[in-house]
Amino acid sequence: MLEASQAYLLFDSDCSVCRIWSRWAERIDKRNLYVIIPYQSIPETALESRGVTYADCAHSLQLIATNGSVQRGALAINRFLFNYPIWSGLVSLLYMIPVLLLVELAVYRLVARYRQLLSRWFELKPCSITAAHSNDNRHKP
Repeated sequence: MLEASQAYLLFDSDCSVCRIWSRWAERIDKRNLYVIIPYQSIPETALESRGVTYADCAHSLQLIATNGSVQRGALAINRFLFNYPIWSGLVSLLYMIPVLLLVELAVYRLVARYRQLLSRWFELKPCSITAAHSNDNRHKP
């Protein structure tokens, strides 16, 4: 279950790109501000009580803050990184120069959309994104 007093960073354990990013995030999170876990390890009903579905998690990284707010994708990464001095300046710069933030959002979408291809290019274990996830039209442009 999800504890209200704990912040969570949820990733897709079926995706090699996501697993690599989560391991990197674990190395950064020396203060243990987040529980960094695959969304598949949490019952969907527990996620739904926090406003997140399995389909949301299969589509993008999810950050659930202790105040209950949810950030997705690149914004979740930014919120996570902002907690660490070495990265907070870069995140601030992204928000001060909107075109940089737009580029970041676009790059995140491209990586998320083509993560299976990226896995093949970098000879990683292929992502096993299910048809149910890829057919979720709520998240398509």
